[in-house]
Amino acid sequence: MSAQQRFIDISKIDDHYFADKSGKTWIPIGCNLCFFRDSEQYPEETILATYEEWLTCFAAAGGNFVRIWLGVPFFDVMPRKAGEYDAKITNRIRCLIALCEKLGIKIKFTFEHFRKIVSATQEAESFQGVVRFDKPIYRDLATSMSEYFASGKCREIYLDRARWFAGQGFGDSPAVIAWELWNEINCTAPMNEVALWSDYMIAELQKIFPKQMIVQNLGSFSGPGAYQLYDYLSQVRDNGFLQAHRYLDPGAEIEVCTGPMDILCSDVIRELRERNGNIPVILAETGAVEACHRCYSHLYEKDIEGTLLHDGIFAPFFSGSAGCGQFWHWDHLYIHKHRLWYHFARFAEAVKGLDPAAEHFKPFHTSTKRTRVYGLIGEKTIIFWVRDKASSWQSELEEGKPAETISGESLTVYGNDQVCDCYLPWENRHESVRQKNGICEFPDFKRSLVVRFTR
Repeated sequence: MSAQQRFIDISKIDDHYFADKSGKTWIPIGCNLCFFRDSEQYPEETILATYEEWLTCFAAAGGNFVRIWLGVPFFDVMPRKAGEYDAKITNRIRCLIALCEKLGIKIKFTFEHFRKIVSATQEAESFQGVVRFDKPIYRDLATSMSEYFASGKCREIYLDRARWFAGQGFGDSPAVIAWELWNEINCTAPMNEVALWSDYMIAELQKIFPKQMIVQNLGSFSGPGAYQLYDYLSQVRDNGFLQAHRYLDPGAEIEVCTGPMDILCSDVIRELRERNGNIPVILAETGAVEACHRCYSHLYEKDIEGTLLHDGIFAPFFSGSAGCGQFWHWDHLYIHKHRLWYHFARFAEAVKGLDPAAEHFKPFHTSTKRTRVYGLIGEKTIIFWVRDKASSWQSELEEGKPAETISGESLTVYGNDQVCDCYLPWENRHESVRQKNGICEFPDFKRSLVVRFTR
């Protein structure tokens, strides 16, 4: 399948990035809008209106990519019996797609997310009061997830559901660019069983949805076992792009996941690119949680300016990702609660006019005494994001110390005395600075700034 046949695919110019059907580079500015929490307690019109509000706010801020789960109650087209479809629920998905077409937003649909056929009573109803993680409609076909993945009948039901979506025209919508097989499938069964199922399904789904990418994902890259899991994922054949989940998690076994947000986000992009340097990489889920993902982080209540979100958006792209990092807690828990959508607009402004594929960007990292620098060196352009070391979630949110103004900071850039464009995202303004003897002296800034100049 060529890039010209899919709505969005890997760029033919540089396979670290995406391109549309015309070959134009596409930078995904995305976040998760996976479900409406406790949807069964609200009328349909309330939920659809809420999705419209989220998507409208997101699009107005330059957002162009969202992830939606199709196995949750509100979007589950097969709610009562395997193989029987609900036209009313299908229409909800159709309405969502139409809205995204109107707003210019692309969608990655996640087919399934359940982890047990029938769970223990205390686990069956919800996870954090959000969405069921069991699927009792399969109880007559399988008693465990291992049996589910091995069952030919269960495989056929999964594929028939995909054909139902294709028959509704969803495979022909330019708003739908990817189908994700399963959310964090490593949480369901042994990986040798999951791997066989995934390989089979990727090939079959590609036949059903030839105009869209098919992708798989795994759980949070936060423990020693994750290295081997992502070794596997990086080599999956015909996986549309390589993606990871990683959170700020004080209970994580990998130390980097307990420190500054920008470092943990940058580090996971490096891990992905080291495993496969011939495919776009994306931080598909990030955010902050209590220890070992017990629930969403208490930091969200304090983070009214969105420092966590800012780092989660900027750090991945400037570390070599195809797009920004995609935050998880989008609704009344964090982004929408504090009206933080504008951070996506600040990222869109920072990368405006860039063509990463044409530049063949190579990521680099350096630091000064007071800052960490994440950058991209291109054929014509050098651009880097500068992050204040002293300002972090620990200092600002836990210790209550406001970010200080950084003055007199500079970096040797060897740009032949050219003019640098300095964008201050926290102030949403540009300032031009001329290099002197290859040294760029930064304007005063708080937390971060983006510097761009021509080679």
